[in-house]
Amino acid sequence: IKVTQIFNINHLVVDELAVVNPDVRKGTARTRFDYALEEWFFETKLADLSPNYDFASVRAGSQLFVSDFRGFVFADTNRMVRLFGNRNANRDQFNVVFVDQTEKETNSFLNTFDDRGQQTFIVNYYRQDFIWPGYTAQVSYHFNHDSPTTHFDENDFLVRPAPAGVFAPHTINAHYLGWTGDGHINQLNISHAFYWVLGKDDLNPIAGQQQNIN
Repeated sequence: IKVTQIFNINHLVVDELAVVNPDVRKGTARTRFDYALEEWFFETKLADLSPNYDFASVRAGSQLFVSDFRGFVFADTNRMVRLFGNRNANRDQFNVVFVDQTEKETNSFLNTFDDRGQQTFIVNYYRQDFIWPGYTAQVSYHFNHDSPTTHFDENDFLVRPAPAGVFAPHTINAHYLGWTGDGHINQLNISHAFYWVLGKDDLNPIAGQQQNIN
């Protein structure tokens, strides 16, 4: 069981009105105090998978997860259930993750207990010494469902839907197919990522109509 609390203070001063708040009467300075229960999760081992200390475990609650080597697609601390473990004497590692995202504090980006209306499903698989000793390859699949919501941040700015074009709530469903790698191939250090995204936006604000994602 792990619990991490965070207290944050941030202060902003600018030279123009309507930056800290759309109401110009709020002036040009802003101070915010935020508290968050950032991490809170329970973890337990489910099974041993081999005599070589391979295992499967589950972790449930708000936790940090980075879905690839550099966090290009998903890197967040949020509410999730994560099944993870390793195989082949720890040569392979895997994750199966369901994320039910919360809203973030506007100025500190800490978690709140308000629902974001967005869910993400992630599966990835790593293999160490793939073809070349010292090179780790990973394949992954991400699915993101973003529900139609309207949200004003704590500074009273409209952030969802984006205030551009036809700014009406809309649903986005996107599938991310990924291949990444990290390590070295002989004398060359290498770190790469390739993602192909497919899906649908049922009312793209710029196009003013449904759009396919590719």
